[in-house]
Amino acid sequence: MDNTCPHCGSKKIIPDLRLATPGSMGGGRIADVYVCGAPQALVFKDCASGGLTVRVCGECGHAELHATSFRLLYEKYEKSRQS
Repeated sequence: MDNTCPHCGSKKIIPDLRLATPGSMGGGRIADVYVCGAPQALVFKDCASGGLTVRVCGECGHAELHATSFRLLYEKYEKSRQS
């Protein structure tokens, strides 16, 4: 991954920060994203999740999110569109 800020061009990048949900500082859960392969189902929605990390520029404050398990998330998204 490029360690240059796309907004200002600075090399002052803080990589892979955890994005904490409210009340999760100190060991709680980090923020997650979810995609369900069968969102219309009442149960067994076939969901996948991925954690979020943040990259922050130390010069201008620009921030970018990165999802873990992104390939699995996309597979579930594609599956949900076929239903």
